[in-house]
Amino acid sequence: MKVKVEFPEQVEQIEQNARYTRKLQETLGLDGSPVAVALSDNSPRLMKSLKRRATPCMMIQMARRGGIFYCSGERILCGGRAHLGMGESIIHNLDEFLVRKEKLFGSKTAASTLLNKAKALAPDNSTYVVFSPLELANLTPDVIIIIGTPAQISRIIFLNAFDTGEVEAIHGEPLCSGVIALPITTARIGISFLDVSCRVFGKYKPEEMAIGIPYQRLPYIVENIAFSTAGIAKPARLLQLTGRVLRRRVPDG
Repeated sequence: MKVKVEFPEQVEQIEQNARYTRKLQETLGLDGSPVAVALSDNSPRLMKSLKRRATPCMMIQMARRGGIFYCSGERILCGGRAHLGMGESIIHNLDEFLVRKEKLFGSKTAASTLLNKAKALAPDNSTYVVFSPLELANLTPDVIIIIGTPAQISRIIFLNAFDTGEVEAIHGEPLCSGVIALPITTARIGISFLDVSCRVFGKYKPEEMAIGIPYQRLPYIVENIAFSTAGIAKPARLLQLTGRVLRRRVPDG
């Protein structure tokens, strides 16, 4: 797919993002593309708007499979509108909805606890949210979302910690709060195990989870692939041999 560009520097941005994508896909064996997400006060030029209403978990899947679009908060048909700081939730009395309709919590008190935490993480008000496969992103994203297995997500966490030793991943739910809002407002990696409703709307596989990476951390993660065993570096020979011996001793079944 050819991406429309308005300024020459966007070409360099797209080429860089394409390199990041290739490296991550080759190393981790990802199913689909990393997804670039950005919040904006202005509608992006040379980009189509999402015509139908959808949830952020649905939009992530669209972009993961090649979709490039932006949408206003009015097009978000769930509580994600509030979680992303794009207006009040389309669902009135969301705490009661989570108890009575979605049956995700046993009481309004429990539902309010999660909603208050999500509210505290929400970015400052924005009008639009942009989604794109990372390799086609012609703007600087706020956060990169990767959908993968626990094994793949674990490798990303340790690639990020390679320079510092700090495992900075924070668990947050729901998905839009945990892997979009949290990385933007805290500048830390967020992970989500994809709640039941999110999995239904977004059609995620049972073995999949999500990680949200602040874009400024992505160059370090990609650079560390060559040097870390979470990437493509080989461990010491003795450890390789020990691993083989241990695998032989583990009984099948």
